[in-house]
Parts: sequence; structure tokens; C-alpha cells
Amino acid sequence: MPSPHRFAPWALALLAGLLLVPAEPLRARPALPEGRPLVFASDEWCPYVCFESTRPGYLVELAHAIFEAPARPVEIRRMSWLRAIREAEEGRIDGVLGAAPGESDSLLYPARPAAGDPPAFAVRIDDPWIFNSASDLLGRRIGLTQDYRFGPGLDRALFPSGPAAAPAIEPLANERPTWSNLRKLVEGRIDTVLDNGHVLRHEVERSGFFPAVRIMDSGIENRVFMAFPDTRTGRALAEHFDRAMHSDAGRKAVAGLVRHYGPMDVAP
Repeated sequence: MPSPHRFAPWALALLAGLLLVPAEPLRARPALPEGRPLVFASDEWCPYVCFESTRPGYLVELAHAIFEAPARPVEIRRMSWLRAIREAEEGRIDGVLGAAPGESDSLLYPARPAAGDPPAFAVRIDDPWIFNSASDLLGRRIGLTQDYRFGPGLDRALFPSGPAAAPAIEPLANERPTWSNLRKLVEGRIDTVLDNGHVLRHEVERSGFFPAVRIMDSGIENRVFMAFPDTRTGRALAEHFDRAMHSDAGRKAVAGLVRHYGPMDVAP
């Protein structure tokens, strides 16, 4: 379904500011498509991508601000992350919101990240476990979203390439994976959930898991991106995103989003 969210005032300011960015020769810059929607996809990953909230999410509002135009509406589709990555890789959609490096070998990642992605852990409130290093994951039953990646250090411990010992991983692929993993945690089917810290805190508060769950930050700082198919249109979208994020209007728009959604560890 098309996203119902339209221009906010700061989005109009961003679009106006982009018109002031100096033009390069046309041959060096593929044109963005006109006359059709740009379709991006994600699972529920609030406060970055929200399908069940009064505001659509940090990355959704950023995508509307950067890409939407009168002849180019932006649609956000909800699907599992596994499906979103596959559909983008096959060119059936224009991109995904919130891709970490390593989640796809064929999608294009802009030079500029879209937001921070600090991994964190959720455990039951009576569990004394503490995370200090990746080796502490051994012996844990960890729920995570299928095809998510968490940075080189955690990824090596979670998905070793050789015979090294690894924790028990239970990957999950649906449209609301954080809620599903937290539900499994409080029911005792797993003992750890690994996800983005902002997302865990939002879901714990929204869904009422807080009395039964505590959250630990990993101390790791990652970045997430909007990622696009390796096509002419995808290259144009990636270049357009980088130009927008480097513009004064883009920086002001990010500041406005952070004022609403809170600090998102956005790269400077």
C-alpha cells in the first residue's frame, strides 16, 4: 500500500534547498525517474520505520524529504527484511530502508549513512548476564532478525566461517521481528534478543514488555544506509541521496528529525 505520509514543513524546506545545490553536467548525473512512485521497503523497525505509530519513522520521513516530488511520490511497503532485500536485489523495488553493510553483496550503498545503528541486547529482568565482549555470547540462545548484520566483531562471533564455537542463533523473518523476538524472550523460548538499541527500547515501551525485560547497550557504534539496486536508477538514487545529505537543507532536515525522534546517532 502507498505510504499515506506527505510533506512535512521541514521536508519542503529540504526540497527547496536541494534546488540550490550546484548542477553538474547532465551526462554525469543520471536523472531520477518521473511519472511513477519510488518504492522502498522494510520491516517494522520503529523509530526508524514505523507502520503502527502516529509518525512514520525517521528513515521514512527522510526518504520522503529527499526523494519525493510532485511527479515522483514515495511509497513505503511493509515486508520481512529477507523479502525486502531480495526484491531490491532483483530490481522489483527501488530500495530498502535501514541496510547495514554486509546484508547484501549486490545492492548499492551511498557514501553517506542514513543513521546510527547501535546494537543492544534484551534479556529477562532476572537474568544476571552481562555483555562485555563477543565471547560472552557463547552459551546464549539469541533471537535476531534473519539477514540482519551487527558489525564485524559481533558478526564473526554469531556467524563464524570455520569450526569455531558459536552461540545458538534463532533467526526470524516476519514483518514485525523485534516484537516477535521479545515475545519469545519473555516466554522463555530464547534468553537473549539482539537488535538495534533504539528499536528495542521503543518496542519494549510500546508493547508493555518493560517490567519483564532489561536492555544492555553493546558499546558498538554501527551505521545503516538506504540501499538501492545496482541499476541506472539505483545509481541515480544513491548519488541524489549523498548530495542531499551534504546540503545545508539536508543537515537542517536531519536536525529536525532528531528533535522529534531523539538522538539517532546520525553520522556528522
